[in-house]
Amino acid sequence: MEVDAVVIGGGPAGYVAAIRLGQLHKKTVLIEKDNLGGVCLNHGCIPSKIIVMAADLFWKVRKLNKFGIKVQGISIELKQLQNWKRKVVTKLRDGIAYLLKGNGVQTIKGFAKLKSHKEVEVRTETSEITLKAENVLWAVGAEDVGLPNMPYDGRRIISSRDLLDLEILPKSMLIVGGGAIGLELGTAFAKMGTKVIIVEIMDQLLPGISKDSVAVVHRNLKRFGVEVYTNSRVSTYRYDGENVSVDVVKNGETLNFNVEYVLVTVGKRAPSQNYQLKELGVELNKNGFVVVESNMRTSVNGIFAAGDATGPPFLAHKASRQGLIAAEAMAGQKERLGLPPVPLALFTDPEIAVVGTSEEDAKTSGIDVVIGKFPLTALGRANVSSDTEGFVKVVAERPSGKVLGIQIVGHGATDLIGEAAFAVSMGITVEDLGNVLHPHPSFSEAISEAAHAVNKKAIHMLNV
Repeated sequence: MEVDAVVIGGGPAGYVAAIRLGQLHKKTVLIEKDNLGGVCLNHGCIPSKIIVMAADLFWKVRKLNKFGIKVQGISIELKQLQNWKRKVVTKLRDGIAYLLKGNGVQTIKGFAKLKSHKEVEVRTETSEITLKAENVLWAVGAEDVGLPNMPYDGRRIISSRDLLDLEILPKSMLIVGGGAIGLELGTAFAKMGTKVIIVEIMDQLLPGISKDSVAVVHRNLKRFGVEVYTNSRVSTYRYDGENVSVDVVKNGETLNFNVEYVLVTVGKRAPSQNYQLKELGVELNKNGFVVVESNMRTSVNGIFAAGDATGPPFLAHKASRQGLIAAEAMAGQKERLGLPPVPLALFTDPEIAVVGTSEEDAKTSGIDVVIGKFPLTALGRANVSSDTEGFVKVVAERPSGKVLGIQIVGHGATDLIGEAAFAVSMGITVEDLGNVLHPHPSFSEAISEAAHAVNKKAIHMLNV
């Protein structure tokens, strides 16, 4: 069968690209070996946020006494929550299928292999199909990294995917890895009543995030009863009945923990499928990820790549934008020149969201910057809802005042970062950002206050 384009992978990069190709009237086939939506929809972003949301509600309801609201006898039923999760995931997955069909995209469930830069072999449960296309988009995602000395076993040594399918709340859990997934899920399960221990090999949680942002989250983890061990590593483990006994080395001392589950979340690696591209001459980097140009073209004409298969950061919104860029290039549209600044959103407690250049990175790069920082303790809306932990920080170039980066720590940070991403993308000045009129009382007011603070003109704090 001859088509205009073949998209391999139905995750955030692939299905978005296929829809755009359909909108551009290109005869397109999407091949997905599992469920549409990829890991993000089925086993990651969406399921995890359902757990995070439920845990947050559960925690807040228990703390309503401060508002004069008396609540007694509440509990959380994980099995019922899993039913809700499945309904949401199914609804969104069906929505993707509807959009693909509505835009004329043919979807095939099966395994794809590139035979050449214009030929794809597809194996389904019942047949084998050969597709010929002018362009192919490679969007197969990435793979979870396990630990050689603690491999996943699907029993008690589990991945985030396994954890998100549990129907009985664990009594205790040790998390190996203090990155985004470990902290989001660790916080959620701690709020629901699980005893959580986090082990991180680096000297801080969330490596790569500003220390003042991490400090707020670290402080809250202690409130939730989470034990945190940085500069630490897992050395050995053994089963102790239905539990796992884990030895952790910190500063030369061995600590032992006996827990019901061990969650391993130490990152992602290039998918093994990438190496079939290498056989066709597609360039891979030293870590096995596909090397792409700003328009998502690979080193082989007619083969494009997008999403996690191209390497970090492993973010669904980044993958989707790459998919759009690739689709438009494949369709012969005016090509976009790369990604805009990519925001990072962490659903910790409080939330962390960042975009653009951090204060630390700017100084490392020799950029002369000035900082404006506004604490949420000084914000009316934050005090109304008792969500005063955190701040907004604006990083601006001196002396132009151009906004280079924004960090937000606090309630609703993952929603507020959209305005920040716009500001950084457009290269506006702190004066422009400060002059945006926000409604009162709202959390968004903190953005303009932080922008004004750069020039010591914030109103609701002392400018020192």
